[in-house]
Amino acid sequence: MQQNSIFTGVILGSIAPLAAYLMMTYTSFQQQFFAEKPIALYVIATVINLIIVRFAYRGGKESLAKGIVLITFVAMLVLIFVTKLKVG
Repeated sequence: MQQNSIFTGVILGSIAPLAAYLMMTYTSFQQQFFAEKPIALYVIATVINLIIVRFAYRGGKESLAKGIVLITFVAMLVLIFVTKLKVG
């Protein structure tokens, strides 16, 4: 598998949102630490992905960064539609 491909970026970018989803669904971590903020873990997952994107672009791996941005954007759209968040 190439390190600088969009597919690799999608796989790498899926890890943080998937971990956030699993923590929200199968643990009480959300209720213990972020009781008033129901999407805090998803926001943290997005920040993690954006930090990885920054390092990928600085390292010259544009395709990897594009894959991470793609999956982060898709994950946030899914979150908005699933939780019916008010935007605006």
